[in-house]
Amino acid sequence: MTAAIRILQDLTTGYSIFEKDQVLTESQLNSITNYLNDQNRLASIYLVGVGVVSGLRVSISSDGITVTKGIGITTDGDLLYYKNDTVCDRYIEYDKSYPKYAPFYLRSEGGEDEMISVYELIPEGVTDSRSLTSFSEFSSQTSKDLSNMVAVLLMESYVNDPDICTGTDCDNLGQDCVNTPRLLLVEKDTINLLLKPAIATPDQAFRNLNEVVAERPLIGSSLSSVSALVKAYQNVCSNIYTNLVDELSKIYPNCAFFLADVFSADPSERWVAQLKRILNDFASNNLGFQYYYDFLKDVVETYNQFRDLLFGDNTWCCPDINWFPKHLLLGNLVPDSAPEENRTVFYPSPAISQTSESLNHAKFLIRKLDTLIQTFQIPAISAATDSIRITPSLFEDQLLEERAIPYYYQVDREEANPIHKSWNYHLNQRRMNNRNYSYNAPNYGAQGAAANPLRSQIGRFSFFRVEGHLGKKVETVLSVIESEITSKNLPFTVRSVFLGKDQTKVVKRPGIRYTDLHRFHYLLRQDAHHQLEEVTQFSREFKKKVDDNVSRESNAQSLIELAAQSNITVTQNAVLVSQKLNRSYRDYKADQSWKPSLLATITAASEFKSNISSVLKTEFTTPFDSLISNTRISWLDWLDEIITKKDEAEDEKLLFASFVSLNSGMEHFAGVVRGGTFVLIYDSNNNVVADFMLPYYHEEKVEETPEEPTLPKPKVRPDTIIDRGIRVIPSVDRRFLEFKGVIEPEFIKKFDQQQKYFDIYKEFVNTSTGIFTAINKGKPLGLQSSNPVLDLQMREDLIKREKLEYLNQEARQPILTDDARRVAEEKARIAELELAASIQATTEYIASSGTDVSVGTDGFQAMMEVSKSMGTLNQRGEALRTTQIALANTNLQTNNIGLKTMLGNMLIR
Repeated sequence: MTAAIRILQDLTTGYSIFEKDQVLTESQLNSITNYLNDQNRLASIYLVGVGVVSGLRVSISSDGITVTKGIGITTDGDLLYYKNDTVCDRYIEYDKSYPKYAPFYLRSEGGEDEMISVYELIPEGVTDSRSLTSFSEFSSQTSKDLSNMVAVLLMESYVNDPDICTGTDCDNLGQDCVNTPRLLLVEKDTINLLLKPAIATPDQAFRNLNEVVAERPLIGSSLSSVSALVKAYQNVCSNIYTNLVDELSKIYPNCAFFLADVFSADPSERWVAQLKRILNDFASNNLGFQYYYDFLKDVVETYNQFRDLLFGDNTWCCPDINWFPKHLLLGNLVPDSAPEENRTVFYPSPAISQTSESLNHAKFLIRKLDTLIQTFQIPAISAATDSIRITPSLFEDQLLEERAIPYYYQVDREEANPIHKSWNYHLNQRRMNNRNYSYNAPNYGAQGAAANPLRSQIGRFSFFRVEGHLGKKVETVLSVIESEITSKNLPFTVRSVFLGKDQTKVVKRPGIRYTDLHRFHYLLRQDAHHQLEEVTQFSREFKKKVDDNVSRESNAQSLIELAAQSNITVTQNAVLVSQKLNRSYRDYKADQSWKPSLLATITAASEFKSNISSVLKTEFTTPFDSLISNTRISWLDWLDEIITKKDEAEDEKLLFASFVSLNSGMEHFAGVVRGGTFVLIYDSNNNVVADFMLPYYHEEKVEETPEEPTLPKPKVRPDTIIDRGIRVIPSVDRRFLEFKGVIEPEFIKKFDQQQKYFDIYKEFVNTSTGIFTAINKGKPLGLQSSNPVLDLQMREDLIKREKLEYLNQEARQPILTDDARRVAEEKARIAELELAASIQATTEYIASSGTDVSVGTDGFQAMMEVSKSMGTLNQRGEALRTTQIALANTNLQTNNIGLKTMLGNMLIR
């Protein structure tokens, strides 16, 4: 049995150099051939690689076994390939008659080598003198299951000696080195001889290391204290620590073959000891617990990125020539779900590997991991406000090394690998480590934009780290961050939330939550302000009228004194209330002393009218009446209550539990994304103990009280409401005497000065209509009309109208008892019927006498008085209805066109 040979098993390290006319021997010539052959093979495996480069996939087809075109290199430097897809339709047993290839033989208990079952596949169309069998009979002839077979591509190499010696001739024809590629099938159970232990490659290290998952602390509304929040983080950090420690101890045993130039010994023991110390520190110190969590996340992310960079890197530097010297495994004949099983992968040389940069990056990251663990430290709390800094960065969807360096990594420029030199691989390659953005950038002499990041372009940054605020008073932190946001035009906002249940400890921002309720409140105050100004002006006018018109009254001095005192009380209190309502909402809320003054104003105004009622006539609703009946000013208290409740509800939202319930996406990232909200968490001492982020804008609508200038008084109300709304007239007794003094001299001239005067006066008192209608002739009496009868009738209307108004006012007096009010109302009803009768009499006289009622005539003036008297009648009373019926009849009977027109207009109203 011929033994298979391995070319590189005995390397030829030298060769002969020929001299002129030298006689060459076979060893000299072979030395050159062997040297060049060895070098060519070594170049293939060391500069290219070994294994299946591409193709060479096998499968069962209807025609037999198909192997795709492809190429591969053995560790002996043999090039195995198929230029085209090849179908093998026959087979033959590959037995001991073929050159002996050691991996096909097992050492038996008897010490003899036993060959495993091997079958050679023959391509279709190839002639062969050997006895071949159709592949369709393979299973029946060999009793082998094709699904249990593995394809092997073998370079069969041996030396053949073709010399044939005879008794007379034994010429030396030389030897042949024969290399024949053969496609073979072996059983899965027997390929252990063809397999070697796993080759140490970065990819193999990747498969031996496990991913570490950084858990998230779940922040729920049940958290209402600092200790509860710390506990949530401690539980998560403890789990991350345990998983991390387990994996860190596996790195060096699996990666020493390429990490030896980074660490001369396993650093995991040092790493674990430092992580244990940090864990113990945070078990007793709550300050910065979120940064401890961030640190563990950094370590986990660095480890996972290191592991990921190893994936797919099968680079094998200086392959072992004994690994698969003459064969390549092509995989299972029936691959099922594992196409790469029992298949020799390609192990590229570092010279052509596309992953060499990834491996260098991975080495950088393992140094970075070491630096992270060694330099982590929470800086001491500083009272200086300039220690609060905002640094542009990237969010966690980007690699850690692309983000800004957190402030909890201390910078020591004397260390072998300070943090800024171990942070970013690409900057490190370019010797641009001082371009790293960081809170601590000044400590390592940052250059470029990193030296002053907020004054440089920030468009590419999606995240902003906010650091240096821990342990400081929340009011100070809010002020500094808001100032930075405003002065640097930063695209996020900041909120503060109290971690507790006591709503009184909520720190409110300056200003008020100014809403439309405050604007409506302001309108009501302005309305009251202008109304009180009118009351003040009206009160002064009222007093002046009293002073000017009551001098002839018997109690004139008393009325003047009452008016003066009432005016003083009204004006002083009204001015005080007006001033206190015409202020900002903040000042208004701080001073509620206007309410007693308002009550005093209303009381004084009502008493003012009541005390002067004997000489008072109201033409329409006056500012006093509007103030007394105004209920809008009481809305202020209701609005205050609504605003207070609304503010309390908003304050409730600033308790941690409520805030989390309303903003379930809140999470800690040591900063805030562009367009997001940075949330400060403070304790009962107002110290910031933690921070979170919302990925959206959540601004509290609080503003300084806006300037509230006095709104100009609307010009829709005439000024006459001040000086014409009320009249001071003689009292009823005085008016009666004046009436008597006017009419008595005229009657004395025409009639007997005693008897007829009393008759006329008596008739006037009982039914004045009769006496006026009985007089059809006579000279003018010197009154307003040239017609004495018509003039008297007009005066009667005026007196009865004023009498009715006086009785109506008396019936409305608030001090009357129920019985007295009923008596007064009955008197007013009788007076109203008397006025109605007078209206009818005047109209009938004008109609029967044919009096001219065109504009400017006495008749026109008389009808105007009738119209005024009609307006005095109760719009729903009996007197108005009977009067309207009487006037309608007069309208039908008269031929006076002017009168018909005027009556028609009066009846339409």
